[in-house]
Amino acid sequence: MNGIAKLFNDQHLSALRLYSGLVLMVYVTTHLINHSIGLITLEAMQAANDVVSPLWRFLPVSILLYGALIVHFIAAFWKLLKRRTTRMSAVEAVQIALGFAVPLLLATHVMGTRYANAVYGINDTYLAVLVSAFIFSPVVAVLDALGLLAAWAHGCIGMHQWLKLKSWYTRTVYEWCLSGAILLPTLALGSFLFNGRAMIPLASDGEFLGAYFESLGVTDDAVFAALGERIDQVRWGFLATVFAGVAGRLIWQLSGKRSLSVEVSYQNGPKIRQKPGPTLLEMSKMAAIPHASVCGGRGRCSTCRVHLLEGGDTLEPPSDSERRVLERFNAAESVRLACQIRPTHDLSVLRLLPPDATMERASSSTWASGQERVITVMFADLRNFTGTTEHRLPFDVVYLVNQFSQAMGQAVEARGGRIDKFLGDGFMALFGVETTPEKGALQAIEAAAAMQEELDALNNTLTVELDQPLRMGVGIHCGSVVLGDMGYGEARGLTAIGDTVNTASRLESATKDHGCAICVSQKTIEMAGLRPDRASLKTASVRGKTDTVSIAAIERATDLLQSNRSEDGPREEMAK
Repeated sequence: MNGIAKLFNDQHLSALRLYSGLVLMVYVTTHLINHSIGLITLEAMQAANDVVSPLWRFLPVSILLYGALIVHFIAAFWKLLKRRTTRMSAVEAVQIALGFAVPLLLATHVMGTRYANAVYGINDTYLAVLVSAFIFSPVVAVLDALGLLAAWAHGCIGMHQWLKLKSWYTRTVYEWCLSGAILLPTLALGSFLFNGRAMIPLASDGEFLGAYFESLGVTDDAVFAALGERIDQVRWGFLATVFAGVAGRLIWQLSGKRSLSVEVSYQNGPKIRQKPGPTLLEMSKMAAIPHASVCGGRGRCSTCRVHLLEGGDTLEPPSDSERRVLERFNAAESVRLACQIRPTHDLSVLRLLPPDATMERASSSTWASGQERVITVMFADLRNFTGTTEHRLPFDVVYLVNQFSQAMGQAVEARGGRIDKFLGDGFMALFGVETTPEKGALQAIEAAAAMQEELDALNNTLTVELDQPLRMGVGIHCGSVVLGDMGYGEARGLTAIGDTVNTASRLESATKDHGCAICVSQKTIEMAGLRPDRASLKTASVRGKTDTVSIAAIERATDLLQSNRSEDGPREEMAK
Protein backbone atom coordinates (compact mmCIF):
# COMPACT_ATOMS: atom_id res chain seq x y z
CA MET A 1 0.00 0.00 0.00
CA ASN A 2 2.92 2.34 0.65
CA GLY A 3 4.11 1.92 -2.93
CA ILE A 4 0.69 2.81 -4.28
CA ALA A 5 0.51 5.72 -1.86
CA LYS A 6 3.71 7.14 -3.31
CA LEU A 7 2.31 6.76 -6.82
CA PHE A 8 -0.92 8.51 -5.88
CA ASN A 9 0.42 11.27 -3.66
CA ASP A 10 -1.76 14.09 -2.38
CA GLN A 11 -0.94 16.44 -5.26
CA HIS A 12 -1.66 13.82 -7.94
CA LEU A 13 -4.92 12.92 -6.24
CA SER A 14 -5.95 16.56 -6.03
CA ALA A 15 -5.20 17.16 -9.72
CA LEU A 16 -7.03 13.99 -10.80
CA ARG A 17 -10.09 14.86 -8.74
CA LEU A 18 -10.14 18.43 -10.01
CA TYR A 19 -9.86 17.79 -13.73
CA SER A 20 -12.08 14.72 -13.78
CA GLY A 21 -14.62 16.62 -11.69
CA LEU A 22 -14.60 19.51 -14.17
CA VAL A 23 -15.37 17.13 -17.04
CA LEU A 24 -18.27 15.62 -15.10
CA MET A 25 -19.55 19.05 -14.10
CA VAL A 26 -19.67 20.15 -17.73
CA TYR A 27 -21.68 17.03 -18.58
CA VAL A 28 -24.15 17.49 -15.71
CA THR A 29 -24.58 21.17 -16.62
CA THR A 30 -25.41 20.40 -20.26
CA HIS A 31 -27.77 17.67 -19.05
CA LEU A 32 -29.65 20.09 -16.80
CA ILE A 33 -29.83 22.74 -19.51
CA ASN A 34 -31.23 20.15 -21.89
CA HIS A 35 -33.84 19.13 -19.32
CA SER A 36 -34.80 22.78 -18.74
CA ILE A 37 -35.64 23.24 -22.40
CA GLY A 38 -38.49 20.80 -21.78
CA LEU A 39 -40.40 23.65 -20.15
CA ILE A 40 -40.96 24.88 -23.70
CA THR A 41 -42.09 21.57 -25.22
CA LEU A 42 -41.06 17.95 -25.07
CA GLU A 43 -40.20 18.16 -28.76
CA ALA A 44 -37.85 21.10 -28.10
CA MET A 45 -36.10 19.11 -25.38
CA GLN A 46 -35.69 16.10 -27.68
CA ALA A 47 -34.41 18.35 -30.50
CA ALA A 48 -31.78 19.83 -28.18
CA ASN A 49 -30.81 16.34 -27.08
CA ASP A 50 -30.42 15.28 -30.71
CA VAL A 51 -27.76 17.99 -31.02
CA VAL A 52 -25.90 17.40 -27.73
CA SER A 53 -26.15 13.62 -27.39
CA PRO A 54 -24.06 12.74 -30.50
CA LEU A 55 -21.23 14.87 -29.10
CA TRP A 56 -21.15 13.04 -25.74
CA ARG A 57 -21.55 9.69 -27.50
CA PHE A 58 -18.71 10.34 -29.92
CA LEU A 59 -16.27 7.59 -28.95
CA PRO A 60 -13.30 9.77 -27.84
CA VAL A 61 -15.64 12.02 -25.84
CA SER A 62 -17.37 9.01 -24.29
CA ILE A 63 -14.01 7.59 -23.25
CA LEU A 64 -13.15 10.98 -21.70
CA LEU A 65 -16.49 11.19 -19.88
CA TYR A 66 -16.62 7.68 -18.43
CA GLY A 67 -12.89 7.70 -17.81
CA ALA A 68 -13.38 10.89 -15.79
CA LEU A 69 -16.19 9.18 -13.87
CA ILE A 70 -13.99 6.22 -12.94
CA VAL A 71 -10.93 8.35 -12.19
CA HIS A 72 -12.93 10.78 -10.06
CA PHE A 73 -14.35 7.97 -7.94
CA ILE A 74 -11.00 6.21 -7.51
CA ALA A 75 -9.13 9.42 -6.65
CA ALA A 76 -11.79 10.60 -4.22
CA PHE A 77 -12.19 7.19 -2.59
CA TRP A 78 -8.42 6.73 -2.27
CA LYS A 79 -8.13 10.17 -0.71
CA LEU A 80 -10.85 9.20 1.75
CA LEU A 81 -9.15 5.91 2.60
CA LYS A 82 -5.92 7.75 3.37
CA ARG A 83 -7.61 9.88 6.00
CA ARG A 84 -6.67 9.05 9.58
CA THR A 85 -9.49 10.97 11.18
CA THR A 86 -13.22 11.40 10.72
CA ARG A 87 -13.00 15.02 11.84
CA MET A 88 -14.10 17.24 8.99
CA SER A 89 -16.28 20.23 8.26
CA ALA A 90 -20.01 19.77 7.78
CA VAL A 91 -19.68 20.85 4.14
CA GLU A 92 -17.00 18.24 3.47
CA ALA A 93 -19.10 15.53 5.13
CA VAL A 94 -22.13 16.45 3.01
CA GLN A 95 -20.05 16.40 -0.17
CA ILE A 96 -18.68 12.94 0.64
CA ALA A 97 -22.14 11.60 1.44
CA LEU A 98 -23.54 12.97 -1.82
CA GLY A 99 -20.63 11.48 -3.74
CA PHE A 100 -21.44 7.99 -2.47
CA ALA A 101 -25.16 8.48 -3.07
CA VAL A 102 -24.84 9.46 -6.74
CA PRO A 103 -23.85 6.01 -8.16
CA LEU A 104 -26.59 4.28 -6.18
CA LEU A 105 -29.27 6.77 -7.19
CA LEU A 106 -28.34 7.14 -10.86
CA ALA A 107 -27.37 3.54 -11.67
CA THR A 108 -30.78 2.85 -13.24
CA HIS A 109 -30.74 6.04 -15.31
CA VAL A 110 -27.18 5.63 -16.61
CA MET A 111 -27.55 1.91 -17.34
CA GLY A 112 -31.01 2.40 -18.83
CA THR A 113 -29.84 5.01 -21.33
CA ARG A 114 -26.24 4.98 -22.57
CA TYR A 115 -25.48 1.36 -21.60
CA ALA A 116 -28.84 0.07 -22.87
CA ASN A 117 -28.33 1.87 -26.17
CA ALA A 118 -24.77 0.63 -26.67
CA VAL A 119 -25.31 -3.00 -25.59
CA TYR A 120 -28.94 -3.79 -26.39
CA GLY A 121 -29.68 -1.21 -29.09
CA ILE A 122 -32.51 0.38 -27.11
CA ASN A 123 -33.53 3.79 -28.47
CA ASP A 124 -33.21 5.90 -25.30
CA THR A 125 -35.15 9.02 -26.20
CA TYR A 126 -36.45 11.50 -23.62
CA LEU A 127 -39.91 10.09 -24.23
CA ALA A 128 -38.62 6.59 -23.37
CA VAL A 129 -37.10 7.85 -20.13
CA LEU A 130 -40.29 9.64 -19.09
CA VAL A 131 -42.58 6.70 -19.89
CA SER A 132 -40.41 4.10 -18.15
CA ALA A 133 -40.08 6.31 -15.06
CA PHE A 134 -43.55 7.77 -14.64
CA ILE A 135 -45.67 4.90 -15.99
CA PHE A 136 -43.78 1.68 -15.33
CA SER A 137 -41.57 2.57 -12.33
CA PRO A 138 -42.40 5.76 -10.40
CA VAL A 139 -39.67 4.83 -7.91
CA VAL A 140 -37.14 5.31 -10.70
CA ALA A 141 -38.50 8.82 -11.29
CA VAL A 142 -37.82 9.66 -7.66
CA LEU A 143 -34.34 8.09 -7.79
CA ASP A 144 -33.51 9.97 -10.99
CA ALA A 145 -34.58 13.31 -9.49
CA LEU A 146 -32.68 12.72 -6.25
CA GLY A 147 -29.63 11.46 -8.14
CA LEU A 148 -29.55 14.49 -10.38
CA LEU A 149 -29.79 16.81 -7.38
CA ALA A 150 -27.08 14.87 -5.53
CA ALA A 151 -24.72 15.00 -8.50
CA TRP A 152 -25.31 18.73 -8.99
CA ALA A 153 -24.93 19.58 -5.29
CA HIS A 154 -21.77 17.46 -5.02
CA GLY A 155 -20.27 19.20 -8.03
CA CYS A 156 -21.28 22.70 -6.89
CA ILE A 157 -19.64 22.18 -3.49
CA GLY A 158 -16.46 21.02 -5.20
CA MET A 159 -16.51 23.97 -7.61
CA HIS A 160 -17.00 26.40 -4.72
CA GLN A 161 -14.13 24.86 -2.74
CA TRP A 162 -11.90 25.31 -5.79
CA LEU A 163 -13.06 28.75 -6.89
CA LYS A 164 -13.00 30.36 -3.44
CA LEU A 165 -9.20 30.36 -3.68
CA LYS A 166 -9.33 32.54 -6.80
CA SER A 167 -8.88 36.30 -6.37
CA TRP A 168 -11.66 37.08 -8.88
CA TYR A 169 -14.18 34.91 -7.00
CA THR A 170 -15.63 37.82 -5.07
CA ARG A 171 -18.79 37.93 -2.99
CA THR A 172 -20.70 39.26 -5.99
CA VAL A 173 -19.48 36.47 -8.27
CA TYR A 174 -20.31 33.92 -5.57
CA GLU A 175 -23.87 35.25 -5.25
CA TRP A 176 -24.42 35.07 -9.02
CA CYS A 177 -23.04 31.52 -9.10
CA LEU A 178 -25.24 30.53 -6.17
CA SER A 179 -28.30 31.92 -7.93
CA GLY A 180 -27.47 29.90 -11.04
CA ALA A 181 -26.77 26.79 -8.95
CA ILE A 182 -30.28 27.01 -7.50
CA LEU A 183 -32.12 28.13 -10.65
CA LEU A 184 -30.77 25.56 -13.12
CA PRO A 185 -31.77 22.35 -11.26
CA THR A 186 -35.09 23.96 -10.33
CA LEU A 187 -35.90 24.52 -14.00
CA ALA A 188 -34.67 21.03 -14.92
CA LEU A 189 -36.73 19.30 -12.24
CA GLY A 190 -39.73 21.43 -13.11
CA SER A 191 -39.47 20.27 -16.70
CA PHE A 192 -38.98 16.64 -15.65
CA LEU A 193 -42.07 16.67 -13.44
CA PHE A 194 -44.18 18.66 -15.91
CA ASN A 195 -43.49 16.35 -18.85
CA GLY A 196 -43.50 13.25 -16.68
CA ARG A 197 -46.98 13.94 -15.30
CA ALA A 198 -48.19 14.34 -18.87
CA MET A 199 -47.24 10.67 -19.43
CA ILE A 200 -49.38 9.28 -16.59
CA PRO A 201 -52.81 9.62 -18.33
CA LEU A 202 -51.35 7.69 -21.30
CA ALA A 203 -50.77 4.56 -19.19
CA SER A 204 -54.14 3.13 -20.35
CA ASP A 205 -53.71 4.16 -23.99
CA GLY A 206 -52.89 0.90 -25.79
CA GLU A 207 -52.13 2.63 -29.07
CA PHE A 208 -49.66 4.99 -27.40
CA LEU A 209 -47.92 2.16 -25.52
CA GLY A 210 -47.70 0.09 -28.67
CA ALA A 211 -46.01 2.94 -30.48
CA TYR A 212 -43.76 3.47 -27.46
CA PHE A 213 -42.48 -0.12 -27.41
CA GLU A 214 -42.01 -0.02 -31.16
CA SER A 215 -39.93 3.17 -30.84
CA LEU A 216 -37.60 1.43 -28.35
CA GLY A 217 -36.46 -0.95 -31.07
CA VAL A 218 -36.57 -3.91 -28.66
CA THR A 219 -39.64 -5.96 -27.72
CA ASP A 220 -38.07 -9.02 -26.07
CA ASP A 221 -38.83 -9.08 -22.34
CA ALA A 222 -35.61 -11.05 -21.76
CA VAL A 223 -33.61 -7.98 -22.78
CA PHE A 224 -35.27 -5.83 -20.15
CA ALA A 225 -34.81 -8.56 -17.54
CA ALA A 226 -31.11 -8.81 -18.40
CA LEU A 227 -30.79 -5.04 -18.18
CA GLY A 228 -32.40 -5.08 -14.73
CA GLU A 229 -29.91 -7.72 -13.58
CA ARG A 230 -27.00 -5.64 -14.83
CA ILE A 231 -28.29 -2.62 -12.93
CA ASP A 232 -28.50 -4.63 -9.72
CA GLN A 233 -25.00 -6.00 -10.34
CA VAL A 234 -23.62 -2.46 -10.72
CA ARG A 235 -25.21 -1.34 -7.44
CA TRP A 236 -23.98 -4.37 -5.51
CA GLY A 237 -20.58 -4.14 -7.15
CA PHE A 238 -20.27 -0.52 -6.08
CA LEU A 239 -21.24 -1.35 -2.50
CA ALA A 240 -18.84 -4.30 -2.47
CA THR A 241 -16.00 -2.07 -3.71
CA VAL A 242 -16.66 0.48 -1.00
CA PHE A 243 -16.89 -2.21 1.67
CA ALA A 244 -13.69 -3.91 0.49
CA GLY A 245 -11.83 -0.62 0.47
CA VAL A 246 -12.92 0.32 3.97
CA ALA A 247 -12.26 -3.18 5.32
CA GLY A 248 -8.83 -3.27 3.72
CA ARG A 249 -8.01 0.11 5.16
CA LEU A 250 -8.99 -1.00 8.67
CA ILE A 251 -7.02 -4.25 8.40
CA TRP A 252 -3.94 -2.41 7.15
CA GLN A 253 -4.19 0.13 9.95
CA LEU A 254 -4.61 -2.54 12.65
CA SER A 255 -1.75 -4.64 11.34
CA GLY A 256 0.55 -1.69 10.68
CA LYS A 257 3.38 -0.27 12.70
CA ARG A 258 1.43 -0.03 15.92
CA SER A 259 4.48 0.45 18.12
CA LEU A 260 5.86 3.38 16.14
CA SER A 261 4.78 6.93 16.88
CA VAL A 262 5.97 10.47 16.36
CA GLU A 263 5.71 13.40 18.75
CA VAL A 264 4.57 16.74 17.38
CA SER A 265 5.19 19.78 19.56
CA TYR A 266 3.18 22.90 18.75
CA GLN A 267 4.77 26.20 19.74
CA ASN A 268 2.34 27.87 22.16
CA GLY A 269 0.33 24.66 22.13
CA PRO A 270 0.28 21.04 23.26
CA LYS A 271 2.43 18.06 22.44
CA ILE A 272 0.75 15.11 20.75
CA ARG A 273 1.86 11.62 19.81
CA GLN A 274 0.50 9.98 16.66
CA LYS A 275 1.28 7.05 14.41
CA PRO A 276 3.23 7.99 11.28
CA GLY A 277 1.25 8.19 8.05
CA PRO A 278 -1.18 11.10 8.32
CA THR A 279 -0.31 14.61 7.25
CA LEU A 280 0.46 17.14 9.95
CA LEU A 281 -2.90 18.79 9.30
CA GLU A 282 -4.67 15.46 9.82
CA MET A 283 -2.73 14.95 13.04
CA SER A 284 -3.95 18.34 14.23
CA LYS A 285 -7.56 17.42 13.44
CA MET A 286 -7.22 14.02 15.11
CA ALA A 287 -6.03 15.72 18.28
CA ALA A 288 -8.70 18.47 18.04
CA ILE A 289 -5.99 21.13 17.71
CA PRO A 290 -7.25 24.25 15.88
CA HIS A 291 -5.41 24.57 12.57
CA ALA A 292 -6.30 26.86 9.66
CA SER A 293 -7.17 25.15 6.38
CA VAL A 294 -9.40 27.09 4.01
CA CYS A 295 -9.06 24.62 1.11
CA GLY A 296 -9.63 21.57 3.31
CA GLY A 297 -6.12 20.19 3.00
CA ARG A 298 -5.84 20.22 -0.79
CA GLY A 299 -2.55 22.14 -0.84
CA ARG A 300 -3.99 25.21 -2.59
CA CYS A 301 -4.64 27.95 -0.04
CA SER A 302 -1.45 27.97 2.13
CA THR A 303 -3.44 28.86 5.28
CA CYS A 304 -2.21 25.71 7.06
CA ARG A 305 1.46 26.63 6.66
CA VAL A 306 3.81 26.10 9.58
CA HIS A 307 7.32 27.12 10.54
CA LEU A 308 9.46 24.05 11.26
CA LEU A 309 11.38 24.60 14.48
CA GLU A 310 12.90 21.14 14.87
CA GLY A 311 12.83 17.97 12.79
CA GLY A 312 12.33 19.63 9.42
CA ASP A 313 15.33 17.79 7.96
CA THR A 314 13.51 14.45 8.41
CA LEU A 315 10.69 15.41 6.02
CA GLU A 316 10.46 14.69 2.32
CA PRO A 317 11.30 17.77 0.22
CA PRO A 318 8.29 19.74 -1.05
CA SER A 319 6.68 18.66 -4.30
CA ASP A 320 6.60 21.01 -7.27
CA SER A 321 3.00 22.02 -6.55
CA GLU A 322 3.71 22.70 -2.86
CA ARG A 323 6.78 24.70 -3.82
CA ARG A 324 4.72 26.85 -6.18
CA VAL A 325 2.27 27.65 -3.37
CA LEU A 326 5.11 28.51 -0.98
CA GLU A 327 6.79 30.73 -3.57
CA ARG A 328 3.65 32.90 -3.79
CA PHE A 329 4.59 34.54 -0.49
CA ASN A 330 8.39 34.06 -0.58
CA ALA A 331 8.34 31.47 2.19
CA ALA A 332 11.57 30.57 3.92
CA GLU A 333 12.91 27.03 3.59
CA SER A 334 11.66 26.27 7.08
CA VAL A 335 8.04 26.98 6.11
CA ARG A 336 5.90 24.08 4.83
CA LEU A 337 2.24 23.28 4.24
CA ALA A 338 0.85 21.15 7.05
CA CYS A 339 -1.47 19.35 4.62
CA GLN A 340 1.47 18.16 2.51
CA ILE A 341 4.02 16.93 5.06
CA ARG A 342 3.80 13.51 6.72
CA PRO A 343 5.96 13.41 9.87
CA THR A 344 7.93 10.19 10.38
CA HIS A 345 10.09 11.55 13.22
CA ASP A 346 9.52 13.96 16.10
CA LEU A 347 8.65 17.45 14.91
CA SER A 348 8.32 20.89 16.48
CA VAL A 349 6.25 23.47 14.60
CA LEU A 350 4.75 26.94 14.83
CA ARG A 351 1.35 27.54 13.20
CA LEU A 352 1.75 30.78 11.26
CA LEU A 353 -1.89 31.75 10.76
CA PRO A 354 -4.74 31.80 13.28
CA PRO A 355 -7.32 28.99 13.07
CA ASP A 356 -9.95 31.39 11.71
CA ALA A 357 -7.72 32.67 8.89
CA THR A 358 -9.55 33.56 5.69
CA MET A 359 -8.32 33.22 2.12
CA GLU A 360 -8.08 37.00 1.80
CA ARG A 361 -5.76 37.16 4.78
CA ALA A 362 -3.68 34.25 3.58
CA SER A 363 -3.29 35.74 0.10
CA SER A 364 -2.16 39.12 1.39
CA SER A 365 -0.19 37.82 4.33
CA THR A 366 3.34 37.63 2.94
CA TRP A 367 4.54 38.63 6.39
CA ALA A 368 2.91 35.89 8.46
CA SER A 369 6.25 34.43 9.54
CA GLY A 370 7.89 37.85 10.08
CA GLN A 371 10.86 39.45 8.34
CA GLU A 372 13.63 41.76 9.46
CA ARG A 373 13.82 44.75 7.12
CA VAL A 374 15.32 48.24 6.97
CA ILE A 375 12.49 50.72 6.50
CA THR A 376 11.56 54.26 7.45
CA VAL A 377 8.97 54.89 10.14
CA MET A 378 6.97 58.11 10.48
CA PHE A 379 4.88 59.33 13.39
CA ALA A 380 2.61 62.38 13.02
CA ASP A 381 0.38 64.06 15.57
CA LEU A 382 -1.78 67.18 15.75
CA ARG A 383 -0.55 69.76 18.27
CA ASN A 384 -2.87 70.95 21.05
CA PHE A 385 -5.81 69.26 19.40
CA THR A 386 -7.53 68.72 22.75
CA GLY A 387 -7.48 72.46 23.46
CA THR A 388 -8.66 73.25 19.92
CA THR A 389 -11.69 71.00 20.24
CA GLU A 390 -12.42 71.51 23.94
CA HIS A 391 -15.69 73.36 23.40
CA ARG A 392 -16.79 71.59 20.22
CA LEU A 393 -19.57 69.10 19.76
CA PRO A 394 -18.57 65.44 19.33
CA PHE A 395 -19.70 65.61 15.70
CA ASP A 396 -17.30 68.49 15.03
CA VAL A 397 -14.38 66.63 16.66
CA VAL A 398 -14.98 63.49 14.61
CA TYR A 399 -15.32 65.59 11.46
CA LEU A 400 -12.00 67.35 12.03
CA VAL A 401 -10.16 64.11 12.79
CA ASN A 402 -11.60 62.45 9.69
CA GLN A 403 -10.68 65.38 7.48
CA PHE A 404 -7.14 65.37 8.84
CA SER A 405 -6.79 61.58 8.55
CA GLN A 406 -8.05 61.53 4.97
CA ALA A 407 -5.74 64.32 3.82
CA MET A 408 -2.67 62.85 5.52
CA GLY A 409 -3.47 59.28 4.45
CA GLN A 410 -3.74 60.28 0.81
CA ALA A 411 -0.47 62.20 1.00
CA VAL A 412 1.33 59.20 2.53
CA GLU A 413 -0.07 56.63 0.10
CA ALA A 414 0.61 58.86 -2.92
CA ARG A 415 4.33 58.80 -1.96
CA GLY A 416 4.47 55.00 -1.62
CA GLY A 417 3.89 54.86 2.14
CA ARG A 418 1.61 52.55 4.09
CA ILE A 419 -0.55 53.75 6.98
CA ASP A 420 0.18 51.33 9.83
CA LYS A 421 -2.40 52.65 12.25
CA PHE A 422 -4.29 55.80 13.21
CA LEU A 423 -3.80 56.86 16.83
CA GLY A 424 -6.63 59.26 17.58
CA ASP A 425 -5.44 62.56 16.13
CA GLY A 426 -2.18 61.06 14.86
CA PHE A 427 -0.89 58.06 12.93
CA MET A 428 2.09 55.82 12.22
CA ALA A 429 3.24 55.17 8.64
CA LEU A 430 5.81 52.85 7.06
CA PHE A 431 7.96 53.55 4.00
CA GLY A 432 10.19 51.18 2.05
CA VAL A 433 8.16 48.06 2.82
CA GLU A 434 7.96 47.15 -0.87
CA THR A 435 10.98 49.15 -2.08
CA THR A 436 14.61 49.77 -1.10
CA PRO A 437 15.65 51.46 2.18
CA GLU A 438 17.02 54.42 0.21
CA LYS A 439 13.81 54.99 -1.71
CA GLY A 440 11.73 54.50 1.42
CA ALA A 441 13.70 57.19 3.27
CA LEU A 442 13.27 59.68 0.43
CA GLN A 443 9.56 58.87 0.09
CA ALA A 444 9.02 59.54 3.80
CA ILE A 445 10.55 63.02 3.53
CA GLU A 446 8.58 63.74 0.37
CA ALA A 447 5.42 62.58 2.12
CA ALA A 448 6.15 64.95 5.04
CA ALA A 449 6.38 67.84 2.60
CA ALA A 450 3.10 66.81 0.95
CA MET A 451 1.43 66.44 4.35
CA GLN A 452 2.36 70.00 5.29
CA GLU A 453 0.91 71.27 2.03
CA GLU A 454 -2.29 69.30 2.67
CA LEU A 455 -2.46 70.70 6.21
CA ASP A 456 -2.12 74.25 4.85
CA ALA A 457 -4.96 73.57 2.42
CA LEU A 458 -7.09 72.08 5.19
CA ASN A 459 -6.51 75.14 7.38
CA ASN A 460 -7.56 77.41 4.54
CA THR A 461 -10.74 75.38 4.05
CA LEU A 462 -11.58 75.43 7.75
CA THR A 463 -10.63 79.04 8.48
CA VAL A 464 -14.15 79.92 9.60
CA GLU A 465 -14.41 76.75 11.73
CA LEU A 466 -11.10 77.06 13.58
CA ASP A 467 -10.06 79.57 16.21
CA GLN A 468 -6.44 78.84 15.34
CA PRO A 469 -4.80 76.83 12.53
CA LEU A 470 -4.11 73.13 13.01
CA ARG A 471 -0.45 72.37 13.68
CA MET A 472 1.31 69.07 13.29
CA GLY A 473 4.48 67.43 14.58
CA VAL A 474 6.28 64.77 12.52
CA GLY A 475 9.04 62.38 13.53
CA ILE A 476 10.94 60.30 10.93
CA HIS A 477 13.60 57.65 11.50
CA CYS A 478 14.95 54.70 9.49
CA GLY A 479 16.51 51.47 10.63
CA SER A 480 15.97 47.78 11.16
CA VAL A 481 12.53 46.57 12.26
CA VAL A 482 10.65 43.30 12.48
CA LEU A 483 7.78 43.35 9.99
CA GLY A 484 5.01 40.85 10.50
CA ASP A 485 1.32 40.10 10.41
CA MET A 486 0.47 40.72 14.06
CA GLY A 487 -2.60 41.15 16.22
CA TYR A 488 -5.79 39.21 16.75
CA GLY A 489 -9.02 38.79 14.81
CA GLU A 490 -10.08 41.80 12.77
CA ALA A 491 -7.32 43.88 14.39
CA ARG A 492 -4.63 41.66 12.85
CA GLY A 493 -2.47 43.21 10.15
CA LEU A 494 1.00 44.16 8.97
CA THR A 495 2.93 46.24 11.49
CA ALA A 496 6.50 46.93 12.58
CA ILE A 497 8.16 46.66 15.98
CA GLY A 498 11.64 47.47 17.24
CA ASP A 499 13.89 50.34 18.35
CA THR A 500 13.38 52.17 15.08
CA VAL A 501 9.65 52.51 15.81
CA ASN A 502 10.33 53.75 19.34
CA THR A 503 12.89 56.25 18.05
CA ALA A 504 10.53 57.62 15.38
CA SER A 505 7.85 58.09 18.05
CA ARG A 506 10.35 59.91 20.27
CA LEU A 507 11.36 62.22 17.41
CA GLU A 508 7.74 63.21 16.92
CA SER A 509 7.60 64.20 20.60
CA ALA A 510 10.94 66.00 20.19
CA THR A 511 9.34 68.54 17.85
CA LYS A 512 7.81 70.09 20.96
CA ASP A 513 11.19 70.31 22.68
CA HIS A 514 12.86 71.93 19.68
CA GLY A 515 9.94 74.13 18.67
CA CYS A 516 9.81 72.81 15.11
CA ALA A 517 7.37 70.94 12.88
CA ILE A 518 9.59 68.04 11.80
CA CYS A 519 12.37 66.07 13.45
CA VAL A 520 14.06 63.71 11.00
CA SER A 521 17.12 61.70 11.97
CA GLN A 522 20.38 62.43 10.20
CA LYS A 523 20.56 58.74 9.35
CA THR A 524 17.32 59.01 7.40
CA ILE A 525 18.47 62.14 5.57
CA GLU A 526 21.70 60.48 4.49
CA MET A 527 19.90 57.28 3.54
CA ALA A 528 17.70 59.39 1.24
CA GLY A 529 20.79 60.88 -0.42
CA LEU A 530 20.19 64.38 0.96
CA ARG A 531 22.60 66.76 2.69
CA PRO A 532 21.21 68.26 5.92
CA ASP A 533 21.61 71.91 6.83
CA ARG A 534 24.27 71.87 9.55
CA ALA A 535 22.51 74.67 11.37
CA SER A 536 19.43 72.49 11.84
CA LEU A 537 21.31 69.52 13.31
CA LYS A 538 20.59 68.83 16.95
CA THR A 539 20.44 65.83 19.25
CA ALA A 540 17.48 64.07 20.79
CA SER A 541 17.38 61.57 23.61
CA VAL A 542 15.38 58.36 23.34
CA ARG A 543 13.69 56.85 26.37
CA GLY A 544 15.44 53.67 27.49
CA LYS A 545 18.65 54.43 25.56
CA THR A 546 21.80 56.20 26.73
CA ASP A 547 22.93 57.29 23.26
CA THR A 548 21.35 60.35 21.65
CA VAL A 549 20.13 60.58 18.08
CA SER A 550 21.43 63.20 15.66
CA ILE A 551 18.45 64.91 14.06
CA ALA A 552 17.53 67.80 11.80
CA ALA A 553 14.91 70.00 13.48
CA ILE A 554 13.20 71.81 10.59
CA GLU A 555 10.03 73.74 9.96
CA ARG A 556 9.35 72.71 6.35
CA ALA A 557 10.32 69.42 4.67
CA THR A 558 10.47 71.16 1.31
CA ASP A 559 13.54 73.06 2.52
CA LEU A 560 15.33 69.77 3.04
CA LEU A 561 14.29 68.41 -0.34
CA GLN A 562 15.49 71.52 -2.11
CA SER A 563 18.96 71.26 -0.59
CA ASN A 564 21.81 69.89 -2.64
CA ARG A 565 22.28 66.17 -3.02
CA SER A 566 25.29 64.77 -1.21
CA GLU A 567 28.16 64.00 -3.54
CA ASP A 568 28.56 60.37 -2.58
CA GLY A 569 24.83 59.57 -2.89
CA PRO A 570 22.90 57.31 -0.57
CA ARG A 571 25.04 55.59 2.01
CA GLU A 572 24.08 51.99 1.66
CA GLU A 573 26.16 51.02 4.66
CA MET A 574 23.62 52.82 6.85
CA ALA A 575 21.11 50.10 5.93
CA LYS A 576 23.23 47.41 7.52
